[in-house]
Amino acid sequence: MALAIGLGGAAQAAAESLADVVAYAYDTNPGIQAQRAALKALDESYVQARSGYGLTASLSGGLTSYEVRRNGARADAETDRLGLTVTQPLYTGGRVASRVRSAKAQILAGREQLRRAELDLLQRVVAAYVSVLRDEQLLRLARDNVKVLEQSFADTQEKARVRTVTLTDVAQSQARLAQARTQAISLEEQLATSRAQFMSVVGRYPGSLEPPPELQALPESIDQAITAAEANNPQLLNAVFAEQASRARLAAAKAAGLPSVSARFEMERAPLQPYQPGPYDDSRSASVVFTQPLFAAGQIRSGIRQAAQENTRDRLLIDDTRLQVLQAIAVGWERLNSLRRQIETLETELRANELAFFGVRQEEQFALRSNIEVLNASAELSASQLNLTRARAAEYVARVQLLAATGVLGPETLAPGAEPYDPSENFRRVRNSGATPLEWPVRALDSLAAPPVGAPKPASIPPVQPSGSPAEAAPGPQPALRSTADVLKLELDDGELIQTR
Repeated sequence: MALAIGLGGAAQAAAESLADVVAYAYDTNPGIQAQRAALKALDESYVQARSGYGLTASLSGGLTSYEVRRNGARADAETDRLGLTVTQPLYTGGRVASRVRSAKAQILAGREQLRRAELDLLQRVVAAYVSVLRDEQLLRLARDNVKVLEQSFADTQEKARVRTVTLTDVAQSQARLAQARTQAISLEEQLATSRAQFMSVVGRYPGSLEPPPELQALPESIDQAITAAEANNPQLLNAVFAEQASRARLAAAKAAGLPSVSARFEMERAPLQPYQPGPYDDSRSASVVFTQPLFAAGQIRSGIRQAAQENTRDRLLIDDTRLQVLQAIAVGWERLNSLRRQIETLETELRANELAFFGVRQEEQFALRSNIEVLNASAELSASQLNLTRARAAEYVARVQLLAATGVLGPETLAPGAEPYDPSENFRRVRNSGATPLEWPVRALDSLAAPPVGAPKPASIPPVQPSGSPAEAAPGPQPALRSTADVLKLELDDGELIQTR
């Protein structure tokens, strides 16, 4: 069901939809593109950590020139050297395994950071889209109100010339007209600001916009919203993965005190006698090197204490983030329900003000109402129109914000044809870059003998669950509002205003 939310009339054939705008911004927004590039850079941290399992080879060589001058005589000589060194780790005490686990957790945290940026973009796109539609409607209503007050002012002036009203009535009409014009000017500025905001977020200037569509997948209760947020909120998941990364770094710090084993092969070619043309000496050596740290002046123990405190920090940040997420859910839930109740009362107020304005205008023709009563009724009708328009727009944005807080919002929610970005594709492409066959048995041995990462510790505070009001029904179809000028074209039939012309 399309949701007009009172933000415009019938959409033109060439009008842009919210799905079009979301898909364009999602694919082209430079801020999101920068976040994706940053995540691709983070993927390389896994390759760099994993390379600790792999074989390394280095080639070294040199050419030395020797010159001697003595009693006017000169002697020159050169010597060269060429060497190859190949090293293959066999066991690292779990250092590399822990670093690899930390890198993987950091990449998962980075993906959630990217998703959080995407959710922020989607919310800003929807807010900008709805703001343009809202301000276009507000300006239309304000301009129509100016036309009605211009006609009312002209009528009052004519009546003053024939002495049926006083100059006081003329002044009142003129003041209300000036006030309406001031409001229209202010709304023109507001619309220009909204269009500029749209351009900043989307990347292009808004044209004719269609009413936004109905949103699906809204939670039916606050408990359902909290359950969804616990499983999907990117801010919370980012904190969870950050704690996993620091737990792995703690294991790596503990592994620094364990032994390591590596295989080493060296080959060198050099002259048997330096600075002689020959013969050359070719040497080869192969060794297995066992290394056990014995004393590091407190560095290893200090690293363990530091990593432990960093993990404690990250564990506490999970609890802090969870409270922030619960607050966002509770506030968003109550705001959405409040706006829906407000829309219901504002619609009642609008219908009553339309009938009151229509009646006062009719009664004024028979001298049963004064000029100021007509002006007041017009002002009350205009205010209720503007308030309802703003409430409908805010309610739609509140839906998107609640979906974002639960973490279930995605580009496909607003643009069914949009293709969500897959951050794992680049990781799958680069994860084994530079790997050799020898790496796999070393990885298996290192993982088995690595210090345990351990399970996450329980929360530092008792679990809390915010309460919320029952879900309010979503507003029904919301056509564009009738302006003050439109109300004057209606007829009263059995206590209801109907369109007859």
